[in-house]
Amino acid sequence: MRRRTLLQAAASTAVVGCGGGGGQGAEVNAPPAAVKPNVLMIAIDDLNDWTGYLTGHPQVKTPHLDALAARSTVFERAYCNSPTCSASRPSALTGLSIQSTGVWAEDQTFHEVNPGKDMLWGMMTKGGYESTLFGKVNHQFSLGPQPMPTGTQPFANRQCFSSKGPGAFDWGPTQGDDSEHPDYRFAQQGIDTINAPHTKPFFLAVGFVRTHVGWYVPQRFFDMYPKDQIYIPQPPDDDLNDLGPTGKAIAEQWDFHNCITRQGLWADAVQAYLASISWVDSQVGRLINALNNSPHANNTMIVLWSDNGFHLGQKFHWMKQALWEESTRVPFLISLPKQTSSVRQSACVSLRDMTPTILDYCQVAPSYSMDGVSLRPLIESPTQAWNRPVLTTHNEFDNAIRTERWRYIRYENGERELYDVQADSAEHNNLAGLAGYEAIMADLERYMPPRRA
Repeated sequence: MRRRTLLQAAASTAVVGCGGGGGQGAEVNAPPAAVKPNVLMIAIDDLNDWTGYLTGHPQVKTPHLDALAARSTVFERAYCNSPTCSASRPSALTGLSIQSTGVWAEDQTFHEVNPGKDMLWGMMTKGGYESTLFGKVNHQFSLGPQPMPTGTQPFANRQCFSSKGPGAFDWGPTQGDDSEHPDYRFAQQGIDTINAPHTKPFFLAVGFVRTHVGWYVPQRFFDMYPKDQIYIPQPPDDDLNDLGPTGKAIAEQWDFHNCITRQGLWADAVQAYLASISWVDSQVGRLINALNNSPHANNTMIVLWSDNGFHLGQKFHWMKQALWEESTRVPFLISLPKQTSSVRQSACVSLRDMTPTILDYCQVAPSYSMDGVSLRPLIESPTQAWNRPVLTTHNEFDNAIRTERWRYIRYENGERELYDVQADSAEHNNLAGLAGYEAIMADLERYMPPRRA
């Protein structure tokens, strides 16, 4: 066991929410109240902080995302409400917590659990907008045909299994034209919608999928990342030693780490994920270029987000479905009409704040009371105080609270983890079992949902 260096002062420090004073850049002017902006929403599947503007990986190439970030409010500490697609998206698209949507299982849908209740686009339509969705925006969507890797071995990672069977966690370069890929089609549908005549303000949402496994993207994107030069995560050997049985089981679920490493595929997997990110970045670029060249360039708000993060061996975990930073931190940015500069906002925000923010700027009434809040005050006055700890829920009763300083995890069986993320950003040192931290965890408990009786 390595020696752990702990800040003793932490034990007596009050809980600090993700707070104000973190905005960097000029204040942003809101559009005139009489003008309803168009909205271009871009949803990206399973994208963690591996973007150039968030610097989550030193080699990633995302020029189009970076260019958009350069004229947006960038929420550097944005967190999903659940580390799974099926639960995160209904929460983000309604402004409701997982506890309010009632959606946490993969086979549930928002409208099955909440019949007749609007999601964001329904509210926008009622508010006078022309609403259109393409690709994976909500969890239910049609992928359509896609090219598969060619060669004698159909699955690069054929030995590792997930709940969806062999090949579900797979990757490989494809041949043929870009237009054969689902993401290209989704971008083109968005481009055609932007260029079509409009008699109302539009709400256009385009969801890109190929950062979700399997990572099947054109060969040239793999070539951007020579495998023998790939940087891979470096968790310490004893990273799981201070976790309880539940935390260890989550880290090691599906036995993916052993499966990947015994095949010598860790660098291959990282290369494939980076290739997929750059592929999706290219499609985001097509969409943004079309908007920039359209009559709507100066009256369209752009909102870009991902539904959850992704692990590639950090804490020896793969994929998502965990409550640590890599699974829960997501790209999230908002570019207002005519915005030309970047604001870097370090306050913690939740994806459930996205829908209230869009409705606020678009002067559309919400259909119900929401758990999230509009981020408009934070966007327009970025240095103001902001103390709203973020709740993330997995499997209905496992929860995490994220503040500027702390990540506190409480599993259904009462097992706990506490990380001082200012001193330990990679969350290697679980403080929950050490003396002196009970007061901090008790304070963070105030933001947790009630324990099940």
